[in-house]
Amino acid sequence: MEYTILLVDDEEAFHILIPTFLKRVRGHTFTVHCAKNGAAGVEMYGKLASEGHKPDLVLMDLRMPVMGGAEATKRIIENDPKAKIYLFTAYAETESESEALKAGAKGTISKGVDWSWTAETIVSILELKK
Repeated sequence: MEYTILLVDDEEAFHILIPTFLKRVRGHTFTVHCAKNGAAGVEMYGKLASEGHKPDLVLMDLRMPVMGGAEATKRIIENDPKAKIYLFTAYAETESESEALKAGAKGTISKGVDWSWTAETIVSILELKK
């Protein structure tokens, strides 16, 4: 399967790590687009969707400059209630996470865990859609 992922995170290391580990997953192809903050993520989601490349999954950090993940999630969901957004954060079980889940995020993937597990979790989430 081919999947489009939008990673919204201010830590550029994740812009390298996520695609690197997803390349190791057999039987799937991933196109990963990256945004450095929530505002850029909202803009990129709209641009990709309007070009016919709506992300199959958005990985949204919570704490970022310009616009945080909870607000970005709210804005994306307002424009596309079917958007599949999962929080990608080290700040699970916080007020920010709660706000983002209330705004429409589907769940949370914790940062700092095994990267192979992270890639497998992403694939599992994507396969639920199909």
